[in-house]
Amino acid sequence: MKTRTTGLVLLAVLSLVAAACADDEATETTSAPATTTAETTPPATEPPAEEPPLSPSALEAADQSSDGTSMVVASVTLPSPGFIAVHADADGGPGAVIGHSELLPVGVSQNVTVVFDEALTESATVWPMVHIDLDSNGEYEFEPPDNAVDLPGLLENGDVAVTPVAVTVQ
Repeated sequence: MKTRTTGLVLLAVLSLVAAACADDEATETTSAPATTTAETTPPATEPPAEEPPLSPSALEAADQSSDGTSMVVASVTLPSPGFIAVHADADGGPGAVIGHSELLPVGVSQNVTVVFDEALTESATVWPMVHIDLDSNGEYEFEPPDNAVDLPGLLENGDVAVTPVAVTVQ
């Protein structure tokens, strides 16, 4: 009977050990998985494109006679491709744009003819001004306030590159 009792005790002990092991496994399998944090790398982006420089620009134009359809700018210096826009006079300063040149390259261009959108019918002061092609699309885009993409070029001192010119219509 001692053998039988020892066997039963041994069986009980093994059952308890098995039960304890089963509880540990159940605890391990039912516990929430450990959370992990992963470092995320932001998506690759291209660096913003640099805008073309506005300075140093320069402009030279003299008073002149014209048939009223165009004028000539003696010299323009551009730090990046751009245009010469001719503005009407507005109380002694540049007003609305009345004509512009074709796209001009970087550097110095001489004797640039600017055709007016509408012919001048009488003599007037006009304001040729450097404009830079900021979006590099080759099209003149400056009709404030809604469309002012191609901004005025600047002299080395930061002033706008513009000069008044008396155009005498003959």
